[in-house]
Amino acid sequence: MSVQVTEVREPSELRALHAAILAPSFPPDELESPDDMAEGLASGALVAMAASSADEPVALAVGAWDPTTSVLLLSYLAVGSGGRGGGVGGTLLAAALTAWQADLDPLVVLAEIEDPALHTGSPEHGDPAARERFYLRRGARRLPLAYVQPALAPGLARVPGMLLLALAVRGSVVAPDDAWHLPAAPVRDFLLGYYTRSEGRVPDDDQVLTMLAPLTGTATLVVRP
Repeated sequence: MSVQVTEVREPSELRALHAAILAPSFPPDELESPDDMAEGLASGALVAMAASSADEPVALAVGAWDPTTSVLLLSYLAVGSGGRGGGVGGTLLAAALTAWQADLDPLVVLAEIEDPALHTGSPEHGDPAARERFYLRRGARRLPLAYVQPALAPGLARVPGMLLLALAVRGSVVAPDDAWHLPAAPVRDFLLGYYTRSEGRVPDDDQVLTMLAPLTGTATLVVRP
């Protein structure tokens, strides 16, 4: 399928894409509200790219940007039912990463996905194993964390059994043997900020402390293919 990828600039456009593409693609506990996302886009905390075919949107990528830590989280990458199987997701991901790396120069681009060993797929929400393969084929690497997605809003639950992937890194952290030497502090601070914004308080429970343990007491997290 031939698509055109463009930046999403208007909160109203993101609201419409949320309803058309994101809401059918994610379980409620994994989906931010359209109001929060529109506010994030307006403030610059979110960036978004959409793929369209014949002037109809078919896919959406949304990133959460933290300039303090220089960490970017690919919060959502979703392809609508009319665009699946045609290479749209890969085209959109490549275009979004290229644009965001040029504009923001992130230290690392992260993504959170369901661990296929712990989550089953569904026709509505896709196949976790296929999703992991999609990212790994494009150079993503697993971070060695017992990752748990925070509760994204009051009334929603945390989502355990997730994987945190590194999709791309700044060239300065790539070693001659191709290992990625990620500074641990920015990643830890980003995750703490993500939890604090989402849940309304600084997390101090065992679940989060266990997740952050590999990033605590070390300067560098070495990530290999």
